[in-house]
Amino acid sequence: MRTVDEFSLTTSLLKKFYLNKISVSEKSQDLTKILKKHPKLVVALNHGPMAGALAGLVGIADMLQKHGGSSRTPFGITWRTFYQLPVSKQIFTYLTQVDRGLSFDDASSLLSDSGFTDCFIMPEGELCNFGNGLDIQPFLSPRFIELAIQNDIPILVVTHQGSEKWAWPMTIKDQYKSLFSWLPQNMKAVFDKSSIISIPKPFKQKLNLTISFYLYQPKLTKADLKKDKEARLEQLTAESNHVRERMQRMVMQLQTES
Repeated sequence: MRTVDEFSLTTSLLKKFYLNKISVSEKSQDLTKILKKHPKLVVALNHGPMAGALAGLVGIADMLQKHGGSSRTPFGITWRTFYQLPVSKQIFTYLTQVDRGLSFDDASSLLSDSGFTDCFIMPEGELCNFGNGLDIQPFLSPRFIELAIQNDIPILVVTHQGSEKWAWPMTIKDQYKSLFSWLPQNMKAVFDKSSIISIPKPFKQKLNLTISFYLYQPKLTKADLKKDKEARLEQLTAESNHVRERMQRMVMQLQTES
């Protein structure tokens, strides 16, 4: 497992190629204090458009190095299909520090019983393919909340703004929506609501990235969690909606500063 500092060369190269500058929001909480107080975190990042993940991860890696997090050892949760494809398997194994898609129990075990300090997740997942890159899409699963609760650690909510310039948001008229009927149900529901497909642009434009941090303490406790799976999922979904609302407010604040 590698520390943030051991990713520094990769971070520096990606930053040089794709980002002009990275600035921190005037409304952001103090990352140095958060990292010093909390040796473990579940880190929930907004996605932006599909390519926004790159900008967001480079941004937070750069901030961790500058604010006392260089010795931390994070792992990531991403789309499990990435580990089944040639080339992307090697890339994502390197980036996430795991070689397969993780179950909830896998991730919880890595947080509690290994040398990893933090779990990185972008809860919007593949739903980033819809919307304008600024509106926070529905979360695929609320179980990152449970991950934090079960391991007695808070959630670091991280938002970035600027990567929306790496996509063309295309509005699809109602008469053409039937062309997308093949989409999985969860994607189709999001597409039907937004009517916007996010089309990636070539990486020609270097970004000015603004980033913000907020420490979120789950309101639920272990004792609160219901044993029935459906009832527990309802609890976690209600809590995750608070995180999504917080993310949206943070992105809107970043927009006013850009």
